[in-house]
Amino acid sequence: MDACEYIEAAASQIRSRRARDMVAKELEAHIEDQAAYCREQGMSEEEANLEAVRQMGDPVEVGISMDRIHRPQTDWKMVLMLVLLCVLGLCLQIAFNRDVRKAEIASLLESGTVVSQDYLLAGVSRSLLVTLCSSLILGILVCIIDYTVILRYMPWFICLMLMILGIQALLMGYRLVIPVYAYYLLVPLYASLLYRYRSGGFRGFAGGMLLLVLMLVIMGILKGAALALYGYSGLRFCFVLAVTLSVAVLCGWYGEQKRGKLLFLWGGGLLLFCMAVQYMLLKDGFKGQRIRAILHPYDYAGEGGYYVVMVRGWLGRCTLWGNPEAASQYAQGYRDVYLMDAYFSPDDGNILYLFLRYGIVPGIIVCLIFLGCIGYFMYRCLRQKNQLGRVTGAGCCIVFLTEFCAYMMSNLGLLPWAAGLPFLSYGRIDIEIWAVLMGFVFSIIRYQHLLPAERVGKKPRYRYRLKIEKVTM
Repeated sequence: MDACEYIEAAASQIRSRRARDMVAKELEAHIEDQAAYCREQGMSEEEANLEAVRQMGDPVEVGISMDRIHRPQTDWKMVLMLVLLCVLGLCLQIAFNRDVRKAEIASLLESGTVVSQDYLLAGVSRSLLVTLCSSLILGILVCIIDYTVILRYMPWFICLMLMILGIQALLMGYRLVIPVYAYYLLVPLYASLLYRYRSGGFRGFAGGMLLLVLMLVIMGILKGAALALYGYSGLRFCFVLAVTLSVAVLCGWYGEQKRGKLLFLWGGGLLLFCMAVQYMLLKDGFKGQRIRAILHPYDYAGEGGYYVVMVRGWLGRCTLWGNPEAASQYAQGYRDVYLMDAYFSPDDGNILYLFLRYGIVPGIIVCLIFLGCIGYFMYRCLRQKNQLGRVTGAGCCIVFLTEFCAYMMSNLGLLPWAAGLPFLSYGRIDIEIWAVLMGFVFSIIRYQHLLPAERVGKKPRYRYRLKIEKVTM
């Protein structure tokens, strides 16, 4: 049996078509290395090739063992971590909603209204349960499908996602609006576009920055805002795209001068941000007043600094192991005040309530659990040999980390911006956005052994094989 026949027999045992070519190249490289060693020992060309094939072992057994490796594999640790986060979020939401219901019942009893026991125990709305089920199905579909196929048809996938949201809105009885975090679906598309135009040197890097600006414009269209960059969500989205581009630069997609490109990206971005802040302060408009309220909240306690001052007042009542009385009073405020927390409504979960009801220590533990899970997801994505998966997974995980930081700043009274905490707070349709992004992360890990590592910046090398056979005439 020669090398070609051996490789064909071994590759035929592999069920995944995408892995067959990669395994064939890997076996060919092993046979050539072994044949070269045999030639160094004094064997002829033909003897060395036959000996190298013989030492590889039975091709069927080798193919079966390679099939066990090169197949879709689910990381069940990640699944358990995600389930833990979702369970924590649901428990937190149920506890908060019951406190809100108790406050509503007390008000109704004072007015003489009869209240049923089911109303008291309700902690999760029916619409949220429907959204959770649809999000689970959507996330599983994204996970099962090869993420490279999804990225190839990403614009059509986004249209399909919006159509699903529209159908769900009609079934659940409310009008369709563009989801708050729909623009985060552009992050995998941005990563795929960066990958498509890699190996372009500084020109490719400049194209990546131009794409970043274009994505911000698309975000402004989705949000109906003329200048999305001026908003808090626009800054977070810009940061996520900049980190994604930075990971692509570190992967060597745009040449070897990585430090200069990163300095140009982040230094230029910081300079533009400072210039924009200075301009808004000098113009003394609405944005300037909001910035002054952030810098000096107590001087603007009756205006733009109200939210920060209010949250800091609640934080002052937090104890190490909980203050149920303060938590009950906090929940009562949701009967009359809408969005007292920057993003939070009675249908969502809340970290500030967690710190009030159960204490600082449990709150910190929950936050560390979230950071540990997302950090592990990021670690697995950055270890991918396939660089498209590495950059796409890093971009999705940065979305979760960015929203976590923004949400914590909101709940700790540092910045009054609207943010949602993935998997721990629930904003109905927004849950499906998190499910899609997490589906990408799971798909990247699932297909990591089916996609080869790319050689960026190197011209492909080809090897030609000519086989001469003796044929009877």
